[in-house]
Amino acid sequence: MQGITIVTPSLNQATYLEQCIDSILSQNYPDLEYIIMDGGSTDGSVEIIRKYEKYLTYWQSAPDGGHYQALNAGFKRSTRPVMGWLNADDMLHKGGLAVVGEVFDKLPHVEFLTGRRVGFDGDGKLHPFEYMTQTWCHDQMLSEELLYGYCLMVMQEGTYWRRSLWDRAGGALNIEYKLAADFDLWMRMSRLSPLYSVDALTGGFRMYSSEQRCNKHRDQYMDECKKVIDRELALQLPAEPHRSSAPPLIRYPIRDFSPPSVIVPRQLPRLSIVTPSYNQGEYLEECLDSVLSQGYPNLEYIVMDGGSSDGSVEIIKKYQKHLSYWQSRPDGGHYAAINEGFRRATGEVLAWINSDDKYHPGALHLVGDAFLGCPEVEWLTGSPTLWDSEGKAAGFSSEPPAWSREKFLRGEVNAPFIQQESTFWRRSLWDKAGGLDPDFALAGDLELWARFFRHARLYTLHAPLGGFRSRPGEGQRSEAHLERYNREAERVVIRERHLFGAQGAQTLEPPPPPLQVAEVVRRAGSRITPENFGFFTYSRRLHFPWFERNAAGLSGSSRPSDCDLKGYQELLICSFIRDNIPKGARILSFGSRTSGIVRALEQEYEMWNLDRLRTESADLLQRPVYGIRLVDGEIGGFSELLPGNYFDFVFSVGECGELQHSEEGCRSIVRDVERMLKPGAMALHSFRVVARGDRCTASLLMDHLRREGAPLNRPAPLEQVPIDPFTFAVLRQGTGAEPEREFAYNLLCRKDPADRRIRPRETPPPPPRPTRLRLNLERRPN
Repeated sequence: MQGITIVTPSLNQATYLEQCIDSILSQNYPDLEYIIMDGGSTDGSVEIIRKYEKYLTYWQSAPDGGHYQALNAGFKRSTRPVMGWLNADDMLHKGGLAVVGEVFDKLPHVEFLTGRRVGFDGDGKLHPFEYMTQTWCHDQMLSEELLYGYCLMVMQEGTYWRRSLWDRAGGALNIEYKLAADFDLWMRMSRLSPLYSVDALTGGFRMYSSEQRCNKHRDQYMDECKKVIDRELALQLPAEPHRSSAPPLIRYPIRDFSPPSVIVPRQLPRLSIVTPSYNQGEYLEECLDSVLSQGYPNLEYIVMDGGSSDGSVEIIKKYQKHLSYWQSRPDGGHYAAINEGFRRATGEVLAWINSDDKYHPGALHLVGDAFLGCPEVEWLTGSPTLWDSEGKAAGFSSEPPAWSREKFLRGEVNAPFIQQESTFWRRSLWDKAGGLDPDFALAGDLELWARFFRHARLYTLHAPLGGFRSRPGEGQRSEAHLERYNREAERVVIRERHLFGAQGAQTLEPPPPPLQVAEVVRRAGSRITPENFGFFTYSRRLHFPWFERNAAGLSGSSRPSDCDLKGYQELLICSFIRDNIPKGARILSFGSRTSGIVRALEQEYEMWNLDRLRTESADLLQRPVYGIRLVDGEIGGFSELLPGNYFDFVFSVGECGELQHSEEGCRSIVRDVERMLKPGAMALHSFRVVARGDRCTASLLMDHLRREGAPLNRPAPLEQVPIDPFTFAVLRQGTGAEPEREFAYNLLCRKDPADRRIRPRETPPPPPRPTRLRLNLERRPN
């Protein structure tokens, strides 16, 4: 076991001193260094100390300059690798030193440790304080709301640290602070190392009188804490994970516990997209947005405008800070502009998207994963899709077409076309085949595919990637010159047949089997992220491969054939949390269908559940597991039990209380969620939508968030969902003759990272129906 030093400063505390000493020595800890620094007591304290002096490493009784000077002097005499102090009127819990010693012995990454916030009353009986299972981090201790509003502070009596951390943090308590030198020490140490919490009793503060130093001088203590906070903020420390997020709670007894893993973004291949454009201002912005809103982390986007005069240049300038290069001048035509764009490109994977077409949300991440995880793929295309003239989805391919060189040689080049908007390739293939041939003014894409086929097979990724916008009757280039396109296509086929015949006997390979999303996810180690969440806006069967490695603890199936809608929502939210939120983070859930998620995550995160405790989430009360915080109330109610700027993540599933039925109530819910989230933290809301034919019924809160919530994922039109063959929906018999389909609609929102304001609590608007709000914090038995 690790050697532990405890220093006890004392001055005229004879009433409680012996209980303090006994609480330490009765632990029978095998390697204890115990030092008492008495300030010259005259109340019999010295006689008590002498009674125990043979068990002490050192003691003295002399004027010492004050509480913190005495502690500094005691620590200078100490030698053990683990340190802490216990004031003369406080006590250790039975077995507390064994807990501390075991944690520091078995978990070498832990340098800074505190226990549960359970102290004692004047008679020495247990006295629990609020937020007993509190976990901590540096940035949380900067919150004045938690300090002033909740008096939420690290319990010094249960806190220990390694000597190496003490030395790095300055090796002394700052005696400029007469009362809050402990808070100052915690702040300096937490700059350097995470403060871990162990779910066990270590030491406790004794609350016995309003005349206690801590109560008598509380305002002065708070003022000194405010000075510490101001000093810390003035340092403008760079962001570090251990400062912004609390480490996971250490369960006791210790079983398997490892340092919190850091979620490291994968290095996706650099993707270069070129958009050629000429007088397409009506559609250009939608095209640009479909590329840039993907949030692909390694994107090079180039726009080649041919000298437009319809306002296109102004649109491009609006986005120019997100573009790697753009120009607007005469360029020799459509394919010449694309060739010039690719000459400027540096990406490993290439594609172009015309200015009146667009990509599906999440497509670029899926493409990046496919090229990352499947090195045999040199070029790929997606399942063809169609947009109407307004940019709404008008058609999907339910079965992935297969293409091969053999089909091209047979002249099967347009049954169907290889959809250029969905096609991507490696730069190495482009270099081998050469660029677009300007001799083919219309069928340049098809001619390029023919040369690609000479070198590599085309894989079809069975998912929607991009789509062609059909504008019948508008003189669209592909419609107006279809006959000329077909003549050029025939020239390509004849040329390829002659080339194939001249090369002698060759074996034509069949098309490869469709590349399934499940295989891409498995081989690339794909994760659900805020950047690719547009792919998860509504429930799809394609999502389940992302869920497989994150289903632990959930009772339902992770296979679409056996899963219900609630199971899908649980899988999605658990997967997002485990893929993005560090272990030990503080998570709040609300809504009528959250209990399964809370159960699954309670051992990994600090879970809070806000509920009226009369829906299914109330069954959590029956679970004898310590650590889930149950708050009786309703979102939008601005509960005093839920601090501001506190939570790392918030999620909701199902009904969200009475306030969701009015616009003002929805605004109150949004403000309440933003109040509680840390700056930059996210909230994920999963709603149930019922489709009857082409009509969809959704909650008012969902509509409000789509319109005013600025979600990170672009809201998909509800009318797109029924025609998407990949939609995951559950059939049920409705009240009428027409069957109903239920699907999930998911919105991810983020609080402004710069918004560190402490919002005042609001009086929530009255609900549409009478209701009684009961605020209470339900405690779990230990």
